[in-house]
Amino acid sequence: MFKSTAIVCFFVVLIAGLAFGGGYQWAAFHASQTQAASGASPAAAEEHDDHGHGHGDENANSVPLTDQARANLKLKLGPIGLGRYQRQLVLPGVVVEQPGHSERRITTSLPGVITRVYAVTGQTVRPGDPLFDLQPTGELLTNAQSELLKSLQEIELVNAELKRLAPLVENGSIPARTKIEKEYELRRLESQKLVQIQELMVRGLSPQQITEMVEHKVLLREFTVYVPGKEPAEKPHGDDHTHPSVVPAVLMPERAPENTGELTYTLERINVFPGKLVNPGEELCDLALHTDLYLEGYAFERDSRWLADAVQHARPIEAVFESDEQEPLTRTGLQIRFVDNNLDSQTRTLKFYIPLKNEVLRDNVAGDGIVYRSWRFKPGQKVKLLLPIEEINNVFVVPAEAVVIEGPEAFVFRAAGEDMDRIPVVIAERDPRQIAIRNDGHLFPGDQIALNQAYQIQLALKQQQGSGIDPHAGHNH
Repeated sequence: MFKSTAIVCFFVVLIAGLAFGGGYQWAAFHASQTQAASGASPAAAEEHDDHGHGHGDENANSVPLTDQARANLKLKLGPIGLGRYQRQLVLPGVVVEQPGHSERRITTSLPGVITRVYAVTGQTVRPGDPLFDLQPTGELLTNAQSELLKSLQEIELVNAELKRLAPLVENGSIPARTKIEKEYELRRLESQKLVQIQELMVRGLSPQQITEMVEHKVLLREFTVYVPGKEPAEKPHGDDHTHPSVVPAVLMPERAPENTGELTYTLERINVFPGKLVNPGEELCDLALHTDLYLEGYAFERDSRWLADAVQHARPIEAVFESDEQEPLTRTGLQIRFVDNNLDSQTRTLKFYIPLKNEVLRDNVAGDGIVYRSWRFKPGQKVKLLLPIEEINNVFVVPAEAVVIEGPEAFVFRAAGEDMDRIPVVIAERDPRQIAIRNDGHLFPGDQIALNQAYQIQLALKQQQGSGIDPHAGHNH
């Protein structure tokens, strides 16, 4: 019984194997007949089976751009070549005012009442422009002026008496001692006059105001405070000797600088108004002088040797400012003036300072003739400072916009007719404006690449890959 069952199973397996083999041979025969009918060889068919998706792989890193797309992107194409790249240390910075030079506090050394305000906040003013009218209220100044005027009158009387006595002494009508006594009295009054003038200068009057008072024998009852730097060209009230000008002595230099005519201040804040009573030392307004500023940079302690080297060899520094313009705002050829000797205890950074000459962006003239000036560089504006370190040779130097970086990968786009082929590259060094690419055989001198908008082209390529559409379908190559 067992033997008969085994024989039956053997025959069943044999019949199934013959059936499976015959089916496979029939399928192969049918495929060969189909290839023969279409004119293709079996070898070509096998190659097609192995690379059936090859066309899609070739276009996976290529995206076509129409003329309209290039115009919308404002695409810039250009050849690349091997060259040198200046490796730079990128340090953060900010635009700051020069301490002690960019700010002016206009104060008064006289107590009084503000009777008029000439300027407005934000206005551009220059040395000699009027700011305020001040009516003094202090008794000390009034008494000092009165004493000086009294001395002046006594001097006039003594001079008149000496003029009358001179011929009488000559003809012997009166003794010469009478004239000598008057001359002594005149000397005493002259000395007293000098002391009183010095007292007025201490109380805030300038030599010009005192001279004006001496010449016209008028008590000064109201003063005009001007922008310091030079004497005013004309008085705001016309040729009125009862209304002289006064600038606190601590703000009026003895000798005005040669370039005071070029100084331009911005009135940042006004602290008084008509009718306000002010005391000596009180701030009237704040002026800002933004013609010369500083770039305050921050470096870690490990970078201090590069700073010292830049100062010692006067290496030029490049500054890249934040700007809403398409092209970055840069200034080159800057020099480090000094490096701070103290580390910030909180950030552990070392500060260094670079002088910056400001530039006038525009002057806006209001309907009343007031000028409002806008400066290109403003305190608080952020900046990147590029400190040169070393040179790298035999690299492709391209704009930063020519490279798109995704994680550890970096790509450029090379022009191939209407297509833009994505080429992987290796970044040697980079800064905010330029990137150095290694010469590793993926790019060649003379290749035309996209010098900008690499990120936008990358987005177009990813959109194409996500859609699964062959951009070259229907094209003949």
